[in-house]
Order: sequence, then C-alpha cells, then structure tokens
Amino acid sequence: MSLKISKVLSMPDDVIDKYHQLIPKELLELWKKEGQCLLLNGYLRVINPDDYLKFIQDTYFRGELSIPIFITAFGDIITLEESKYLRIVRYKDGDFVSILENMYYFLQDLEDEELLEDYFEIQLYEEAVDRFGTLSFEQCFGFFPLLGLGGQKHISNIDKVDTLEHLSLITQLIGGIGFDN
Repeated sequence: MSLKISKVLSMPDDVIDKYHQLIPKELLELWKKEGQCLLLNGYLRVINPDDYLKFIQDTYFRGELSIPIFITAFGDIITLEESKYLRIVRYKDGDFVSILENMYYFLQDLEDEELLEDYFEIQLYEEAVDRFGTLSFEQCFGFFPLLGLGGQKHISNIDKVDTLEHLSLITQLIGGIGFDN
C-alpha cells in the first residue's frame, strides 16, 4: 500500500490488546505501525475505538455489533461490524451505507477514484480546508443549519466543530441512525 499516512498518536497497548481478536490483521498492523493517523490528506482518521464506542452503541441501531475504526472530516463514522463488514454511519445525512466486506480491499481502494467518489466528499473537504484551514484530530467540519433540519451541503454552511459534540448535537435534535421512531 503506497497510501500516504500521517501518524498523530500511538494506539494505546490496552486498545490493541482489547480488539486484536476482533479486527482484521490489516487493521491491527495499521494500529501497531501507525496508531491513530490521518489518511487521504486528513480526510480520514484512524481512531481509538474506545473514544467513540459508547456513542455509537447509543446512537446507531447496530451499535452493539460495531467497532468504530475510522472517522471522516465530516464526522461520518466507519464501523467494523461482525469483524468484517465496513459500514459508514453518516449522522449528518441520517443514514448508513455498507462499503465493503474486506479490510484489505478497503485500504487498497482508498486510492481508487470510484470508491472516493461513491463514499467520501473529498472535493467539499478540499474546499473547506482551503477556506477554514486544517482540522485538529478532534475536529470535523459541521453543517449549519444541520442537514437534517433543512441545511444544505454547501461551503458557506460549514464550520469547524468538535466531532463528538457535533455528533451528539445531531442525535439529540434529529435522533439516532436506523432506529424506528
């Protein structure tokens, strides 16, 4: 894999020990070598699952089967479900989408334009970085007004926010993902 990776923090040993039998070997190797890191010029972050686990369990209908492993610059959480399925929980959009069933191919396909266009908003991210600067590891770009309250996906409606605070705000105002109302 020739994907550019920028290490931010080491993955804690207790996290590696906790999840090593639950995650694919490719992710385990990434955690051991690169820890919590940035991919796709900061668009995608490898996260400590424990930082988002309770949140995903409380707000996503498949949360009990999910391990949060990545988060996008727009606060979309990519989960590993049943040790193999990759899904993206898009709180800002109020939905979730299956991506792939194989971590190896997901990591390889991060350089594939089709995957990037189908699941990620790279162009909008690049515009946001040009306008607002890069994000800290705990930040994402949020839309105001919230998309679920009639906001539009447009650069003029974006601001930098704390990721967990913003996702909590979305779920408090609009609800969780996949639950029957």
